[in-house]
Amino acid sequence: MSDKHRDVIDEAPPFLGKWSNVYRFVIIYLAAVITLFYFFTAAYRP
Repeated sequence: MSDKHRDVIDEAPPFLGKWSNVYRFVIIYLAAVITLFYFFTAAYRP
């Protein structure tokens, strides 16, 4: 077995600059989709 330590370089995301911004965008997007589906369901409930 080898006990060599390898450093992993974290690459920048392809958009929004930082990974925290990507995560924030995904959470906001999902909240918006859930909210829109809720209002759509409420509007067309029999």
